[in-house]
Amino acid sequence: MGLPDRFTPKFYKMGVRAREVAAVFVKHGFFWVAEALEVTRYFPRSLREKIVTTEDYKLPVAVRIRRVIEELGPTYIKAGQILSSRPDLIPPDILKELAKLQDDVPPFPYELVQDVIESELKTPMDRVFRSFARVPIASASIGQVHEAVLRNGLEVVVKVQRPDIEQIVFIDTDLMHAIASYAEKRFQWARLYNFVERVDEFTKTIRQEMDYTIEGQNADRLRRNFEDDDTIYVPEIFWDCTTRRVLTMEYIHGVKIKDKDKLLARGCDLTYLTEVIGNAYIKMILIDGFFHGDPHMGNIFVMDNQVVALIDFGMVGIVDPIMRRNMARYFIAIVNQDAEGLVEVLGEIATIDPGTDRAALVREVGRLMSKYSDVTIGQIKLEAIVLELFDLSMKHRITMPGEFTLMDKTLITLEGLGRHLDPDFDLIGTAEPAARMLLQRELDPRNFGREAVKVVLDTRDLFTALPRRINKITRSLEQGRFQVRLDMEQYSESVKSAARRVSNSVNRLALAIVLAAVILLAAQIIPKDQVVLHGWTLGQITLAVLALLAMILTFTLLRSSRR
Repeated sequence: MGLPDRFTPKFYKMGVRAREVAAVFVKHGFFWVAEALEVTRYFPRSLREKIVTTEDYKLPVAVRIRRVIEELGPTYIKAGQILSSRPDLIPPDILKELAKLQDDVPPFPYELVQDVIESELKTPMDRVFRSFARVPIASASIGQVHEAVLRNGLEVVVKVQRPDIEQIVFIDTDLMHAIASYAEKRFQWARLYNFVERVDEFTKTIRQEMDYTIEGQNADRLRRNFEDDDTIYVPEIFWDCTTRRVLTMEYIHGVKIKDKDKLLARGCDLTYLTEVIGNAYIKMILIDGFFHGDPHMGNIFVMDNQVVALIDFGMVGIVDPIMRRNMARYFIAIVNQDAEGLVEVLGEIATIDPGTDRAALVREVGRLMSKYSDVTIGQIKLEAIVLELFDLSMKHRITMPGEFTLMDKTLITLEGLGRHLDPDFDLIGTAEPAARMLLQRELDPRNFGREAVKVVLDTRDLFTALPRRINKITRSLEQGRFQVRLDMEQYSESVKSAARRVSNSVNRLALAIVLAAVILLAAQIIPKDQVVLHGWTLGQITLAVLALLAMILTFTLLRSSRR
């Protein structure tokens, strides 16, 4: 009989999981991964010969990577789905396979659903719901969704989290962090792509997604942003029936945007719908700075009167004002085919390796833009441009921030969705007016007042803090604790030379001070009377002693200067 799970040490669970992960990699022919991570001690060497002879080993590497992720379970599937939006990090053949990752898993039993709901809501289910469907309408790795009716008769959908998912995710993300740290210590390419930072970003994302109250808050925020827009609808969250592990949301009656034939049968204007959806997402990104990050065809419905409804708010993007301005410049640079301007914007958005040749980058972006010089804006596919830009990013060691790639993924998905409804849908043309309006608003002299106030406040803070900082520096100088650290290897010789010159000057100054002090001291202590001792007056003896001390000090300072 084993120990209860809550008494099992975390390091033991991580060790067991590490062995499982390594076994899956080895099973699919990635023995070198287990070797690199030094976990081959778990497996006999004979496994290598057995694996390389299997049919699975003969499959393309990208296919085997997808199979590894699917077999490792929900945490890795979610990571793979997020990586499928990072063409700046992942080669195209692997991206294609990652896009096939499905989050559909067998549902967990209704009895466990009831246990989770009653545990979270602290009340029997029949006191909350008039009816509750035993079979879910959707089942994913983190939770599943059921239809229900509240006691007041309102139709809702209830998302319920899997009972054991939190522990699985926490163990897996801790293990991912340990592996990423180890990889960065051993491999330069792992350091180049900031493996630890990427794992930390993913950990934050998936742990937030497991807190359904955050998803509910996202829905509330989007609903407030569209409260004056009668073309977009965001369902209501019922907070009395919502917790970290249970989310209760208004049921949406409508047709999924993917059902084009049903929309046409209901008399919908598909061109109008694409305009509504496109304008809504441009508003979210460029105006509101808060956008629905998963606009696939199963998350957008068309209700009566062609009102577009959004669901599933677990993945959202937040765009700060600086990023919004840069995104506006990004669109305008693409429209104007301004290669230099586009590289400048990428420099503001991304992290460019110090060794990157910017002139070569501008030339390559210029060649990319020239491909579209004779093409009208409506014929330009954003996806093609973005993917080529990401290829250049990999070549020139440019790392894009997660929020930027989420925006690009969202816009690419949106473009595909729009062209599914209307082949003539022009996302870039839709975004350009909003981008220009945003930049014009930023340049409006009436907005300079806010910036001026900020500058004045920053300046006031600087001058307020300046006396304290000067006082601190002065105390450090007096106590001999003042240090200046320089990291300029290429200028080390000139810095050393300057330091020697400063040291010599200081030594000469110290010597002058010492000699002046000796003279003043002699003038003060040489007695006025002329007492004679062994043929020497007392004043002569005192002067000789002080001269000897001055010579010793001078010799010491000169030797220190030569060193």
